[in-house]
Formats: sequence, structure tokens, C-alpha cells
Amino acid sequence: MSAPDKNMKQITFTAIDAAIDLVDHVDDDGLEDLCEKHATAQPELIDYILSAAIEYENPDLEGLLIYYFCLIMESYSHAECSLKKIEVQDIESFEQEFLSILETYFEDDNLDLLEEYTGQADLVHFMLVEISTPDEDGTTLDDETGVQLFISMMALISVIAKTND
Repeated sequence: MSAPDKNMKQITFTAIDAAIDLVDHVDDDGLEDLCEKHATAQPELIDYILSAAIEYENPDLEGLLIYYFCLIMESYSHAECSLKKIEVQDIESFEQEFLSILETYFEDDNLDLLEEYTGQADLVHFMLVEISTPDEDGTTLDDETGVQLFISMMALISVIAKTND
């Protein structure tokens, strides 16, 4: 397993909270502009992430993927991380190792493995909390959608880490 470069800036809960404050408090037009900004900067990455909704045959997943894509990308912005543009070959080159790590994580329930692999412990913890606790209005994700969202966001965080190490 190849861990990301320790020089990659850590995305802290402070940056995540700042991103949440922004994403959750913009109007629909503002959210659309924010999504467009990140999708334009990382077109291959958003396409890859959105393909999960099709692959999993879960239309409920698409809106969640867009929301968390924007939130995570905005977390990197708030942490003042300059990210390289991710290309198809970056995604293809990380997938096999990622799937192996993911399989081991689910077999052993080894959170340290994901934290080390992504190099982003706070983002990993944030996503675990997001999929396992009710929203402010009491809404919870069904287990299947939660796992699919978690896998997709771990892929997002991992490919960013691998491309920017």
C-alpha cells in the first residue's frame, strides 16, 4: 500500500466546518455556482464520482454525491490546498489499489487503514459520522445508500491524495 505524501495538507474539521457553513447557507443559485466551479475545475473527477449512482443503480445517490463532492472540494479550498487536475489515467491508476484497501477495510473494520491510505483522517471521520447519524431534521440514510456514499467519497478523497502526493 502506498500512503500519500505526508506533505499533502491535512483537511481539518475547521476547514470542513467552514465548507459546511458555506454550502449549507447558499441559495440554490449559489449552490449551483459552487458546484459548477468545482465540476469545471475537476471534470473527470465529478464524472467518476457521479458514475457511482449509475453503477449502483441508485438514483437517490446522485444528489448526495453532488452535495458531498462540493462539500469536500470546498473543504480543500478552505484549507488553501491547490489541487492538480485529475485525469482519467489518474483514476484508472489508483482504482485497483483502492479496491483492495476497501476490501481489507470492510473485512477487518480497520479504520486506521483508510486514514493512512487517504492521509485525511478528519475527512474519513467526517464521512463516517455523516452516513451513520441523522441529519438535523432527523433524516437518516438507508444502510445501502450510506455504504455507497461512503465508498464513493473514500474514492474521491483517495484519488485526490494519490494525485497530489
